[in-house]
Amino acid sequence: MKKILILLLVSILAITAVSAHGVDVTADTMVIANESNGQLVKDIADANGKNISVYKFTSQDEVAHILEHSINNTNKRILLVAYQDTGDEFLKNHQDLSNRIIVIKDVNNNTILQGLNQVMNTPTENPQNGNSFGLPLVIGAVIGIIIGVGCGVLIMKKK
Repeated sequence: MKKILILLLVSILAITAVSAHGVDVTADTMVIANESNGQLVKDIADANGKNISVYKFTSQDEVAHILEHSINNTNKRILLVAYQDTGDEFLKNHQDLSNRIIVIKDVNNNTILQGLNQVMNTPTENPQNGNSFGLPLVIGAVIGIIIGVGCGVLIMKKK
């Protein structure tokens, strides 16, 4: 009985953790702004015919959370005109995303327009690699089988 419980515990602990980060509800091509420059960016984008979503953030934690979504979403392209320190820190840890996350240091009309052009022209990748549904299904099935077998053995031992 103890051996079964130990084996079951080791099996559960050996399963890699699945990150439950949440669903990203923001647009794939977006601008991270704040209260002071959000409207300016939207006006420049509209005046130049750029179809891009501008989101006004109020904290660095919110920005870091959105930036983390770009790790798994290869279609996510982000222009930062606010919270540049958060963007720079994120890019230090994820240098491979530097082509899809653009940080503007000196925010003015010209740099905003250049940044909008750059982020809109950044190519995206096709995320359809076959793991979007099959991998979680297999992981769930394996976990269910392990727990089911463990519970079945315990029930049979008691009878």
